[in-house]
Amino acid sequence: MRQIYVAVSSVKGYSHVMKYLNDITSHPQRECIEQRVEIIKFFDDYGKDAARRAFGKSRSTVYLWKQKLKQAGGKLSALAPGNRAPIRKRRRIVDPFVRDFIIRYRTAHPRADKITITPALAAACESAGVRPVSESTVGRIIHDFKERRLIPKATKLSINGRSGRLVAREPRAISRKIRRKGFTPKLPGDLV
Repeated sequence: MRQIYVAVSSVKGYSHVMKYLNDITSHPQRECIEQRVEIIKFFDDYGKDAARRAFGKSRSTVYLWKQKLKQAGGKLSALAPGNRAPIRKRRRIVDPFVRDFIIRYRTAHPRADKITITPALAAACESAGVRPVSESTVGRIIHDFKERRLIPKATKLSINGRSGRLVAREPRAISRKIRRKGFTPKLPGDLV
């Protein structure tokens, strides 16, 4: 096991140290936390210039990590990197003419795909003076409309050979295997 540096001022006693170390033993970003602890220790021992040359981290970054540690009461999990996803994600802006055309076309032809819709859409856009969209964009728009339920659900139809009736076939639900990697049965009958 690697040595982990813990600020002495915030942790006293063996049981407290173990409590703070157990905080990251099963953490999903353990390697990153350990690296940051190493950088803090190196910074304290050799200074800001050496730490910048060795790890490429500035003085302000190291002080930010120290501040996070202090605010968390010495818990090492505070050094885990946060979520970097943007708060306001981009949304696809679709021209109203294109949107209405795709919805009308899919309503009239329920199983039409992007390859079928694109040429008809390009011709309609040209006559209306709207800039046509690519085939990939049509596929993404169809996917968005399916999620928002703006397009009717496409069902497969088949004819029964004996009765001659038209039958709508629903897709079968995918059954997942119970036994996966790492699964251990706990009670009798778990694998039946």
